[in-house]
Order: sequence, then structure tokens, then C-alpha cells
Amino acid sequence: MLKIAFDCIDVTPDEKGWIGFAAPANPQPPRDPLFARLFLIRDDKGSALVISLDYGGLYCSAHDDWRRELAGAAGIPFNRVILHCLHQHDAPFINIEAAEMMKIPLDWSWFDKVKTLVRNAVLALPGKLAEVTSVGWSETCVHGYASNRRVLTEDGRIAVRWSRCADEKLRSAPAGLIDPMLRTLGFFGAEGGLIAAWSFYATHPQVANEGKRFSADAPGEAMRLLKERFPQIQNSLFNGCFGNITAGKYSSFDDLEGNILHFGKLIADAVTKNLRSMELVKADSFQWKREVFPFPVRRFSEEELAERAAASPAVAAALAAGDAYGRVNGEEYAVEMLELGDAKILFLNGELFIEYQLFAQSLIPDEKLAVAGNCGDTFYYIGTAEDLRDPDGYEVKSFCRVMPEFEELFKNTLRRMLAR
Repeated sequence: MLKIAFDCIDVTPDEKGWIGFAAPANPQPPRDPLFARLFLIRDDKGSALVISLDYGGLYCSAHDDWRRELAGAAGIPFNRVILHCLHQHDAPFINIEAAEMMKIPLDWSWFDKVKTLVRNAVLALPGKLAEVTSVGWSETCVHGYASNRRVLTEDGRIAVRWSRCADEKLRSAPAGLIDPMLRTLGFFGAEGGLIAAWSFYATHPQVANEGKRFSADAPGEAMRLLKERFPQIQNSLFNGCFGNITAGKYSSFDDLEGNILHFGKLIADAVTKNLRSMELVKADSFQWKREVFPFPVRRFSEEELAERAAASPAVAAALAAGDAYGRVNGEEYAVEMLELGDAKILFLNGELFIEYQLFAQSLIPDEKLAVAGNCGDTFYYIGTAEDLRDPDGYEVKSFCRVMPEFEELFKNTLRRMLAR
């Protein structure tokens, strides 16, 4: 028998927390709370824990250690704990090793409190398990949110179309390569009604980030609206391969509150449409697949790190921290996959380019597949082999430590995992 339990925990940092990697303490009250949405799935053979966080990212030990702690609390294998960050920018980015390299004295007590809250909630989940009689699936196209942020200019260079773009020429450029589909997986209870739902959409989610107050941005507004519309359903949102995708073509540069309300409603309306038009599939168990391959690491010389530090100390520290952490703990890239009935969910580490999500979809175009990226961000931006061989543009020149060989290793892994 398949069962699910869920909870929603406020994980907004206290006054000792910060926005970004190592910003000063946040001086303004939060616009809205940040949440962790927890789901425990169980059948007769085992369990899995899936958590979606309104955080920017979890890196290196911050991700791995927390994952191990929760695995111990839940009594399940380490790899069956998923910590996914939606990647809002008015939220914490936790990279302990990078902060230490930058010699920034940070008080981590707020993060310890958050981890304790989540751990206690996880310990309570087994007592909340409810039967799942079937799962549902639906997809809808979202118009006017995602756009590719890597815009090819007339001189052959790559310009950046940021999440809020003031350059009208870049705004007017085509949307470019995206995955416009929002996919929703629903869980139906013993009485036949929806009790929980996961939705997946690929884009940098922020449309209003200023770095002045905590906010879950457009995803938070979407979840608020969905709670009003469907109070009996625990909805959660997961981001996909969003590394080169933003809302920059469609967002306002200066109407920040209007952006949150507009794009939050876009997501909520798409999820609403999916919840009302689901294809049902009987599921009395789940399957979990895992494949691992060596991560092809780009090594940086001291001179290269110094150049990057001159442009951005945070980038240089993150690259050095990732390298040092990988040398001690290993550099393996894991692809995790949950199967529920004929629906498949891929959980991936890093901010992958949208090309990787579209490739996965192309392998089984007539089947139900969704992708959650940023399940840990130890591997930072992961571009395509072509983009990495001739690096131009923000992503491959900043938080990026991968070699072009990644693409073929990743694609071969997916070919095996998604083989019929």
C-alpha cells in the first residue's frame, strides 16, 4: 500500500539570518514567510523523503550534512532524502565552506534552529501517513514567464537577459529555448479527493529580488493563492533545469510588487488548471532508481581564481570551496529517479541548462516525466558542452566548475535510466 504524509514549516531565518551568500543581517521585516514543504512517501518496501525549500541553494556540507541528518531521523537511505531549493534570491544561500574562505564571521545559529524545526517535523510525519489510492498527472503550457537569458547579439556574443531586464533590445529578443510546460503530479486519498500535489516548472523564479527583505517571490504568491483555492490540498512547487532561464523578457524592471502578483498568479492558474484535469493512474507502490558517474571537474589555477576574485570574491570563494570539498568528499554526480505508477520524477544537483531537461523529455516524449533541479547545488551552473567549450556569458564565466564531458556522461545515464 502506498502512503503519504506531509507538513509545511516556516523556515524564515530569525534576525541573525541573511539574504544571499553572506550578506549582513536582514534589516527589514520579511515580505512573506519562507517555507519548507515536507513529503514522506512509504510503501511496503521502504520510504522516501522529499522537501521543497523556499531557499536559494544548499552547497557542499550544508546540503550533504543536513541530508544525512534527515536520513537518520527518518530511518531511510541518504540518497532517498531530497532537499530541493526553489532558488528565490531574496532567501538564504548556504555555503559554509565559501563563507569560511571569505573569512566572513557568520552566526549559523539561525540555520541550526531551522534544521531542528525541520527534523522535528520529519520525526512526526510517520504518525500522519495516509493512504494513496491513485496518482494523477496533468500538464499545461505557461505563457509569458520563462525566457532564455542567453541572448545572441549581432556581434556573436552572449548578452544576459536578467530576471528584471532594463535593456529594451534584449527584452524584445525572442523568448528562445525554454520548456513552457508546467507539470503536476497529484496524490489522491482514500476518499477519492486530492490531498497533495507537486508541480514542476523551469525558470529562475525571482522577479522582484532586492536583497532587502526575505520573500518567497512569485512561487510564494502562487502557493498562497493555491492555499486559498484548495485548502484541502498540500501543494508544492519544484524548479526544473533553470540555469539559463529567467522571466527577463516579460517582467517589469521596477514594478516589483506587481511582478510578484502577476507571475505568482500565472503559476497558480496553471496549477489550478492541472488539478482540475488530471489523468488518474493506480499506484500502490513506488520505485527508486539511482545512477552515479564521475563528475568532470574543471580545475582553476591560482591565477584564474585571482582573476575571478577581482570580479567577484563570492564567485572565486565558491569555486575554491567546491574544489576543496570535492577533493575530500569525492566528485560524483548522482541522478535520482522516483517512479509512481507510470510517472517519473528526476532529481538533479546543480543549475543545469534547460537543454538537459528537454533532452530527458525527448527520450520518452509520450510518457509522464518531470524534472527537479537544484537538489543540492554543489556543482553550480552546468552548461551544455558547446557552451562550455567556447565559454561566453554569465553562467559559464561565474559559478561554473564543470567540463564539457559532463553532457555525454549525463545523457548516457539518462538513456539507461529511462530505457523502456
